[in-house]
Amino acid sequence: MLPAPNMTREAMLSPLVMCGPQGLVFLRPVTLRLPHCANAVPSLGLTIKATDTEAHLSTDWDQIHLPATTTLNTVAVKVDHF
Repeated sequence: MLPAPNMTREAMLSPLVMCGPQGLVFLRPVTLRLPHCANAVPSLGLTIKATDTEAHLSTDWDQIHLPATTTLNTVAVKVDHF
């Protein structure tokens, strides 16, 4: 069975990371290094998604287009706020 044309096939390749406190702004960007297991399936691509919704609420995820550095087991992104 094929997925409907508007459906995407996604899998979580890292643990969910919660950063805070919400609204915190840094004077200089900081680097977040996140573990992933995308190397287990080389054909998978990595996408970073984020939300500003509290964990216990229904969430819409936004795809983040940030310069990222990827290694075999981690991806590093610079952020200037939470």
